[in-house]
Parts: sequence; structure tokens; C-alpha cells
Amino acid sequence: MSPNKSFAQLEQAINHVEARFPGVPRQEVILTRLIFHIVPRLSSHMCESLKQHGLNETVWMALLALYACPNQALNPSDISDTLDSSRTNATRIADELVKNGWAARSTSSEDRRKIVLELTPAGVTLVESLLPYSRKIHKELWADFDDEEKMQMERLMRKLLSKLGG
Repeated sequence: MSPNKSFAQLEQAINHVEARFPGVPRQEVILTRLIFHIVPRLSSHMCESLKQHGLNETVWMALLALYACPNQALNPSDISDTLDSSRTNATRIADELVKNGWAARSTSSEDRRKIVLELTPAGVTLVESLLPYSRKIHKELWADFDDEEKMQMERLMRKLLSKLGG
């Protein structure tokens, strides 16, 4: 079923609820449901784009988080915070990065109880080789939006994120 068709069915359901129980905040429900429809499709789109390189969107973002640091090293908890994911998921991501040779684990020089994840030369090479591809994917995704629309969308999404405590 196409995304537009599945959403049309949802809109029809909202209309039926409104007819039986007036007062539905239709616009707010539509906006909320649009986000729920977009998120998995966006994730799938990004993962499909990266799949040919042996990556998914989460691992790619973890690589970028490591690459962005001046020393290209982070604690797994920092990855968890950056990706807004659980500590368990951050550990799984760290395991995958290490397994593929893109990062190495070591103990922190400040606190031997802490683990540090450091980008390896292979990880740096991978990130630098895929940055142009990643930029292309993002530009294509947002090509139908002008700069003003993108700025407005960012402002509105940040406002919603703030409302949700993010």
C-alpha cells in the first residue's frame, strides 16, 4: 500500500471518528499521525541508501559522532546520548563498530572503569569516503523544499521536540 493511500485511509478514519464523536482536534491528530507515518519511511530510506555500504543509519550516525570529535573518541554513553538511544543499543552499536574494525575499545585514561570507543584509521577512511554520498542522499531527499521551507520546518520540529522534552 502506498504511503499516500495508507494516510488517506487514516484521514478517513479520523473523519468517521469526528462524525461519531465531534470535537476531534483534526489538525493536531493529522500532524501527529503524519510524523508517525514519516519516521519509519525516512529511517527505511536512509537505511536502504546505506545498505550497499554495509551500514544502517544508526551505525552511520555513530561513526559521524565519533568522527566529529577532535580526538575521534567517545564513551558509549555519549553515543547513546547523541543518537537518543538506550545504553543497551549504544553497546550493540559499539560492538558492531568494533567487529567491523571501524572503532576500537580502550579504557579511559581519566577513569579506568570507563570504556572509550575510538575511530580506527579504517573507520576514518570509511567516513571520509562516504561523506560525499551521504551529502548527496540528503540533498536529494530535501530537493523539493526551498531554503525557507527547510528553515521553517526545522524551527517547527525543534519547537515540537522542545515541547516533548527533547
